Amino acid sequence: MISLNPITTITIKAGATCALAAIAYVQPYRPMVFVGRSMEPTYSSRSIAFTEPIQPSQIRKGEVVVIDMDSGPIVKRIAFAPGDKILQAHLEGKWVDLIYVRPEHVHSYGKHHWREFVVPKDMVYVLGDNQAVSFDSKQFGCISTSRIHRVLVDQRPFDLFSNFNHPSDDKS
Repeated sequence: MISLNPITTITIKAGATCALAAIAYVQPYRPMVFVGRSMEPTYSSRSIAFTEPIQPSQIRKGEVVVIDMDSGPIVKRIAFAPGDKILQAHLEGKWVDLIYVRPEHVHSYGKHHWREFVVPKDMVYVLGDNQAVSFDSKQFGCISTSRIHRVLVDQRPFDLFSNFNHPSDDKS
């Protein structure tokens, strides 16, 4: 067995630690911990997922992304991409997004009570999967794709209308 003096041993350990840190830094995957219930039931609070870098031109509707907000990063799903239309209703003097209402169900209202908003170029509309508690584009509007730098590696699907049932959907 080779015997090393203490300084050589410390140098080897320090070098190995630096090498591992460099590998961890340059590899593209980063762990992320979910904090809060806004992405439940798809992702639970305190669960861990891995992210990888994404360019704004690669962002697709349905993907779960990390958004750099002024208050810190948040995780949301891309619900509407540039050019998509969002139904809005005029309520109490302001336009409100009607995300969970299908356009075919609004024809009974006058045209002056609703409109279609088009998501601007280089912007997206994001939602949390848990609509009851999520702080998302319903409150802060569309966000620039330049704020999105990471996407989750584990892309679990979510049906936007899974909890939505309109009386006209019944086939009985």
